[in-house]
Amino acid sequence: MKKILFYISLAISIIILINIINILATDFDRLTEYGYGYLVGKVILLLIFGTILLLTRKHKTESKKEL
Repeated sequence: MKKILFYISLAISIIILINIINILATDFDRLTEYGYGYLVGKVILLLIFGTILLLTRKHKTESKKEL
């Protein structure tokens, strides 16, 4: 379950990051107040899914480092 959550949040994070880059590269000049709110919401979602990625990643233990 932890591995599935990791890969789903990874995919969603990549999609959101591509969306943010696309907004900043092409539409940044035309953003209204609602557009800035949309962009901030996307950044917040990216931070949430990035946190999920960090919490569900595989941790190396001491015994695995020796192998």
